[in-house]
Amino acid sequence: MTIEGAVGLAVASFLFALLPGPGVTALIAQSLARGFGTGVFWGAGLVMGDFVYLMLAMFGMGWVASTMGDAFVILKFAGSAYLIYLGVRCWLAKPPANHGESAAASAHKGYARTLLGGMCVSLSNPKVIAFYCGFLPGFVNMAQLDGANMALVACIILPTVFATMVGYAWLAGKGRRAAGSTRLWKLVNRSAGAVMIGAGVAVVTE
Repeated sequence: MTIEGAVGLAVASFLFALLPGPGVTALIAQSLARGFGTGVFWGAGLVMGDFVYLMLAMFGMGWVASTMGDAFVILKFAGSAYLIYLGVRCWLAKPPANHGESAAASAHKGYARTLLGGMCVSLSNPKVIAFYCGFLPGFVNMAQLDGANMALVACIILPTVFATMVGYAWLAGKGRRAAGSTRLWKLVNRSAGAVMIGAGVAVVTE
């Protein structure tokens, strides 16, 4: 891969990551509801799901998306149900006595679950593999894609996507820290809950 191709791939990956799909929408809502750290772990889960689909695309296995229809339907409904569940929890959550410390303690307990939740939501969208199958040939000669080039492509795309997710989480986390009053805290949580429920519905309807 040329330097120009690598730069173009990084820019295209950044623009792709900016698209506000269900995963990004849920990340923003999670960060608003539970803080920056939770958003980072959700973003890491999304990237893990992207990694799976990127590998499938690079190994020429785009046909998996059409031959595993039932499995994708199950993943789609599982991801949707999880997002709706998180949204309902956010909506019904009661403000803690100390917003910052209590929220941080709660978030730390759920980081592993958040990571898996992000990955599940990413894997519930088979359009990602279709995107990579159509996206990569514009930057990479698929016929000459050996192990070293696969590693290079992954090292360009995945950190770029993750950095974008961290940026989203940071911005949303700043919005959460501004919610100092109990009334504003409830408004933020209920807004985040509504967004997550909407993202869950979007996963099924896409």
